[in-house]
Amino acid sequence: MTEKGKAAWFLALLSPIMAEMLSGSSPPLEFFAGLGFVFLIPLYGGGALLVRELTIRWDKGWATVISLGAAYGIIEEGIAVKSFFDPNWVDLGDLGVYGRFLEVNWVWSVWLTIFHSMISIALPILMLSLWYPRLKREPVLTPKQFKTVGWLFTIDVVFCVFLFVAVQDYVPPPLQYAACFAVVYLLWRLAKKLPKGLVSARHPEPSWHPVKFLALGFAMMLAGMLFGMGAWEVHPAVPILMLLLSCSVTLLLLQHKMGATRNSVHKACFAVGLILLLMVAAPFHELNSGMVGMTATAMAFAIFSALLMMRARSYESAVTAQAPPRV
Repeated sequence: MTEKGKAAWFLALLSPIMAEMLSGSSPPLEFFAGLGFVFLIPLYGGGALLVRELTIRWDKGWATVISLGAAYGIIEEGIAVKSFFDPNWVDLGDLGVYGRFLEVNWVWSVWLTIFHSMISIALPILMLSLWYPRLKREPVLTPKQFKTVGWLFTIDVVFCVFLFVAVQDYVPPPLQYAACFAVVYLLWRLAKKLPKGLVSARHPEPSWHPVKFLALGFAMMLAGMLFGMGAWEVHPAVPILMLLLSCSVTLLLLQHKMGATRNSVHKACFAVGLILLLMVAAPFHELNSGMVGMTATAMAFAIFSALLMMRARSYESAVTAQAPPRV
């Protein structure tokens, strides 16, 4: 298998394993039982591959990845499985009541859109660029493979619509459901027009120690879990605004502290920070909820995280050794 082929499979597998299995949404036994992964890989992995390939083919940057990632989140949670609307969705809990207005679960919808944009799409793409740095700005799919992935993704979404929307008792409100399609289209158009350097680094080199980026990633995920997963004794607009604020602050800090070069280790630390809370929580899922295999999943991701940082450090050392001496 070519390096591009390996990179494509790396992304196709990492996205569903991280977003579904590590998060506890689909624990290992559930992930592999009944060939569930056969449907998760084209959905998550296909979405991540399509977003990455489109971003590169359009010659865009992270703003486009984030916009298309948000579109993906709406496709999955709003269109394919209707969790944006169903008050009895299995993972909602109190969020089926708290923040519900005009038949939309608003707090849940905002958080899941952010989660998918961040964890299902942007983070796996960042990790691929760190694992395969030579392919950072190169497509990993041929035009024919790109079309195949597109069709598999579309078929998977249509299957989910049939399974979760068409044949179940709860019918999503037609106007709000149609609005999901409109928002996805607008995000698609926006992604094509966003400037390449909109969220790029503003300084030549990082001004923070790598550990601070690990803490930043951890803090962003912690804020998301706190404000996006629970009912508060305040107006629902407050956690929604806090979610958006935490994302905005994180992006601003990345812009002004990450630096444009010599930043591979810093990016790896930020990436690990984003999933650190999920790794810490995984054993507790197994102890408290009987999700067999979650501790092993956390250990596997801890090893993967260490290897990711080692590869980033090795690449950074090689680049530094080849760079001309500073005057």
